[in-house]
Amino acid sequence: PALIAMGDAPDKPDPTGLVKLASQLAGLNLGPGVPPVAYLGDTVADVLTVQQARRKVPNQKFFSLAVAPPHLHSPEKKNARLAYENALKNTGPDKILKCTTQVLELAHDWEDM
Repeated sequence: PALIAMGDAPDKPDPTGLVKLASQLAGLNLGPGVPPVAYLGDTVADVLTVQQARRKVPNQKFFSLAVAPPHLHSPEKKNARLAYENALKNTGPDKILKCTTQVLELAHDWEDM
């Protein structure tokens, strides 16, 4: 079967697309025995999507990783980036990353979380 594509699911923060894609990638129903699902997003809606996925599939580990969007990463946008990261933080992600490649450092620890 084809993987879910944009437009095949309701808009975020509805978790339908995330849950369906994670299930397809796992090749199983989500839950005990399935590795954690990490979602890296750059909007408040992305963080809320993970929170709703946790409610929809409570026996599956979901990690909400947030990062400010690329256009806020230049030195002259530092204050805007910090304000944006604060807004993300107030939504409750598990971790706010300084850059997307930081996710590679975290991957080693997911099984223990």
